[in-house]
Amino acid sequence: MMRIKITFLVLVSFLLIGTNLNAQSSLAAGTQIVMADESKKKIEEIAVGDEILVFNAKDKVYEEREVTKINKVMMNRLVRVTLENGVQLIMTVEHPILAEKGWASIDPNQTMINKKYQQVARYNLGEFTLFYNVTTTDYVEVNIIQGILDPINTYSLEVEDNTENDAIVANGFLVGLN
Repeated sequence: MMRIKITFLVLVSFLLIGTNLNAQSSLAAGTQIVMADESKKKIEEIAVGDEILVFNAKDKVYEEREVTKINKVMMNRLVRVTLENGVQLIMTVEHPILAEKGWASIDPNQTMINKKYQQVARYNLGEFTLFYNVTTTDYVEVNIIQGILDPINTYSLEVEDNTENDAIVANGFLVGLN
């Protein structure tokens, strides 16, 4: 009986870890998303039909897009990226970030599982990432990258007419979509 319980626990742990490793591009609860009217809303408060600000990296313009789907997943393998200006973003390791060199992530191999992102560089300390504030989009240096193992609710958004060139504004970072 004890052997069955241990086998069951190992199986459940494996399934939970496996699910966590295959989840794509999620942002932690509390992440501030810039809305179409330039107000900010926590990602967990966004609803299908809300209009958010999307950066079209190909045309270098901001556009309004409607949220068409929201996914919520509890994750326990995340990363916190802190910029030189003190702003932080907590996300999954495969989440693409728009950097000076193009799309980048902590784990590019996992990012490229999503067929939209076939050219992704490794995101490292000292990188420069695009950062949005109301008047400009500037490059800001990454100062700290820290792993997080605590369970956290995460969310991913899907928007209308989504392409590989689109990024949403999350805590000022320009990040990709699923």
